[in-house]
Amino acid sequence: MKYYVIPLVFIVVLSVFFVGCMQSSGSGPVTPVVPVTTLPTTAPATPAITAAATSAPQQVVTIIRQVSQPKDIKDSELLFTLQVPVEWNVKTHRLDNADNSEGLVYQTDLVGDNVFTLSTYTASRSQDQAYRDQFRKWSPAPAETTITIHEITYDRFESTAGNKTRVAYVARKSSANERGYASVLVFTADTSDRFQKDDFEKIVSSFRYFSGSTASTMPGVEIPRVSSAE
Repeated sequence: MKYYVIPLVFIVVLSVFFVGCMQSSGSGPVTPVVPVTTLPTTAPATPAITAAATSAPQQVVTIIRQVSQPKDIKDSELLFTLQVPVEWNVKTHRLDNADNSEGLVYQTDLVGDNVFTLSTYTASRSQDQAYRDQFRKWSPAPAETTITIHEITYDRFESTAGNKTRVAYVARKSSANERGYASVLVFTADTSDRFQKDDFEKIVSSFRYFSGSTASTMPGVEIPRVSSAE
């Protein structure tokens, strides 16, 4: 009895040992393995490049203008002076009196072909008004303004038709010089010449009267007097 019991006891002990091991290894809670999620790597934002708007280079036009030197001219009998370009050949001639005028009338040709003229006349009651009436007939009807230059008050007329601008300055009788002469300056400027009108206006703005006592000392070249036939 004793000999066969010993193996049985040994078998029982081994059985108990293995059962205990299995229970201890499986009795604890099982922690599930959480897979590691790898976020996709985002490349750093590349700044948007906006192409700058470009424009075709514009052509620059350089205007080279030949500016003439001015010279003083005067008429010691009619008592006026003004400045004109040195190359201008200015002359004065006497006109036949119009039917509605009195006294002497002279025309100074600043630019030929009646482009720019200066009329000097003995102030009378009707002559200055006759000039105004003449210029008011321009077509289109001229713009009328009043302007004073060197103490001479003018009625100014301006009319543009096509490529021509006509301008007239009629001095009022109250602005006549000490010998009773009044003046009318008239020019026609070509609008295709961007400088011509302004140049003519500068010449008008240089016009002035002087007294008989200062005629001999007044600076300027004397304007030659010619016959109307020349």
